Amino acid sequence: MHMPDFIPKFVEQGELDDFFRQEASWTFETPVREDISTKSASVPQPLVKPNPVPIKDLLKRELYHSMVYDVVNPDLCIDMVRALGESPRFREVRLSNLVEPEDKSDPERFCALTADLGNGVLFISFRGTDSTVRGWKDNYEMGFLCPVHSQKVAAAYFSQLLQSWHGALILGGHSKGGNLAIYASSVCPPEVQDKILAIYSLDGPGFNSDFLQTEGFKRIEAKIHKIVPEFSFIGSLLDSSVHYSIVKSNASGIKQHYPISWQFKKNLQFNTAEKIAPLAAYIGSTFNRWINKYDAVGKKIFIDTLFNSIAAAGYTDFDDIFSDFKSALPRLYRQFRTLPPSLREAMVQFFQDLANIAFFQLPLVKAFAHKEVGSKD
Repeated sequence: MHMPDFIPKFVEQGELDDFFRQEASWTFETPVREDISTKSASVPQPLVKPNPVPIKDLLKRELYHSMVYDVVNPDLCIDMVRALGESPRFREVRLSNLVEPEDKSDPERFCALTADLGNGVLFISFRGTDSTVRGWKDNYEMGFLCPVHSQKVAAAYFSQLLQSWHGALILGGHSKGGNLAIYASSVCPPEVQDKILAIYSLDGPGFNSDFLQTEGFKRIEAKIHKIVPEFSFIGSLLDSSVHYSIVKSNASGIKQHYPISWQFKKNLQFNTAEKIAPLAAYIGSTFNRWINKYDAVGKKIFIDTLFNSIAAAGYTDFDDIFSDFKSALPRLYRQFRTLPPSLREAMVQFFQDLANIAFFQLPLVKAFAHKEVGSKD
């Protein structure tokens, strides 16, 4: 897959030194824009100083923990920050407009920032889902509701940025962040859409079918670059008419979801694959067939009951569940038993339907292994 010249490219670890020593292909002549005001109740307050910060200024050890306290592979992320901050190509890129939740109990799970690339282009980056129960409930609500809370906040954030930035734009994000980038681009005015150069969704989930038929989405669809790993599960959720490219990864299974494991070739292009892994295709197909079996009311009943039960059992973060699953399972089961009989029966039926669909989809694993579930790009 070709990466446009106006956006920085990343390469695999073996070529990082040579790549980051390259000079930037632009000069930093773009005037610094004033930061947005985030006084709207829809957008969390910024937690950084208002002036844009060059990436090189992040190379302070006392800042590392605050940058990676809630991410996967924090050590690798710190290595990436160091490489970016030391490189002529990236070190003058200016970051600003950071919004993020203050702690895991904060119901506002939205996080985003901007990067002034210095060539008249502003990159708007949306973060994906964290491990909180509230964050994942927002994900599953996408199956019957559009917009969900995070999509509304993403659109509001983008709208506020446009009050002070009038140049070219790129939007992107990983996982749910890719979905938010597409949504915000779809609901902005046509004159703003004309300024959008590209939208990047890195293994991001899709949308419900109704949203894909909206005029706003259709106007920006050709600008979307969706990239998924061979074992793509999150990126295959819900409907998507978006073309995608498949990239190889150094990781296995669901860990391929994290872009830090994605491979690049020496020519700085993605090391692409021909098709989605059979097991990943099976899981994605099974889940989509299951969730599409129900109408919006049925989906809402299941999702509200599931996540409300998890919260009622005292859990706010899935890390707490999986770190001690032997204790968590009986605790969740006891909470499940307290549900009203009608809800309990409905939940049992939901899970039985999932098991049945998964069973009858099993022959597809073999079919997927022989059929090219390939790139749409």
